[in-house]
Amino acid sequence: MNKTVDIIIKVVLLGVIVTLAYLIVAGIQKPIDFEKERAFRFNVTIQRLKDIRTAQVAFRERYGYFTPSFDTLINFINNDNIRVIKAIGTVPDTLTEKEALKLGIIQRDTFFVPIKDSLFKHINYKIENMRFSPVGKKVEFKMDTASVLTGSGVWVKVFQCYVLYDDILDGLDRQLIINYKSLKKDTCLRVGSLTEATNNAGNWE
Repeated sequence: MNKTVDIIIKVVLLGVIVTLAYLIVAGIQKPIDFEKERAFRFNVTIQRLKDIRTAQVAFRERYGYFTPSFDTLINFINNDNIRVIKAIGTVPDTLTEKEALKLGIIQRDTFFVPIKDSLFKHINYKIENMRFSPVGKKVEFKMDTASVLTGSGVWVKVFQCYVLYDDILDGLDRQLIINYKSLKKDTCLRVGSLTEATNNAGNWE
């Protein structure tokens, strides 16, 4: 009888040890898995924000202002063209391009190419989906435009586009999301700013 009890106790203790070991390993692995997934989601989202920035900069070069509308921006990408200036001829080593142009050694030709087939031939998603966060909760990026006064007294047109950390990380461990956000001063991934001229920089840069 005592032998049976002894065996039962050993089995129970072994089970407790295995359970504790599992919980310890899981407790260590969970933050590691979270960070790996967070980094992946942020990288994908940052690339989408860079694509939006590329589109906005091209739009401003074409029309002189940024647009707050994704409908307008997507239509621009699908149906508009971008101006390309190409030098024809070879610049001698002894001259600058400006000097060679002045002497007629080279010429410049201006032509237009479809935006979709030039600036965005690298993307692997539908242009119409540019407006949506690519990971986490499928939400539309928040985008707006403004004009800000620089320190030198010049008004500059700016735009801003962002998505909240909560939406990017949706579905992951809630406590780990809270812990991550507590270490950051921002609550989102953002490109551009409506309050200062940042040269369209992202807050990850």
